[in-house]
Amino acid sequence: MAGAAIAAMVVGTAITAYGQIQAGENANKVAKRKAELMNRNATIAQQNAEFNAKLHERDARRRRSAQRAGLQGSGIEIDVGTNLIAMAEQEFTDDRNAQLIRRGGVIEAQNLMAEAELTSFGGKSAKRAGYTSAGGSLMTGLGSAGIAYGKGKKTGIGSWGN
Repeated sequence: MAGAAIAAMVVGTAITAYGQIQAGENANKVAKRKAELMNRNATIAQQNAEFNAKLHERDARRRRSAQRAGLQGSGIEIDVGTNLIAMAEQEFTDDRNAQLIRRGGVIEAQNLMAEAELTSFGGKSAKRAGYTSAGGSLMTGLGSAGIAYGKGKKTGIGSWGN
């Protein structure tokens, strides 16, 4: 009977170790997939920012053209003096806003890529932890089985091959 108990202890330990390895492997797979999605979202964020910046530039050009046409239609000189400065400042502001839109996309993409890297690292750590836990469980279980075997042999309980 003691031999069966020790065998059950060893099998149980092996099953526990296998479960720990699988848990680590699965956590790593999930983390890898999540990191892939974050990297894809980073690309999308940059593409969206570029698209929005181009829309902003187009709308700004249209607005400035409409302003220019309206002022010229009123007989106002726009290519001299204060009006020229105001139009140049507006164009500068519009360009700056487009750059800020692009920069926002770059920052969002960088943040997502950094988060993806951390997630991937977490998955690798979980995988290592699974193997480490499995090793610990195996050692503990085998040690306990060895102690039980030694006690059984010493006391003469069970069939120990004598």
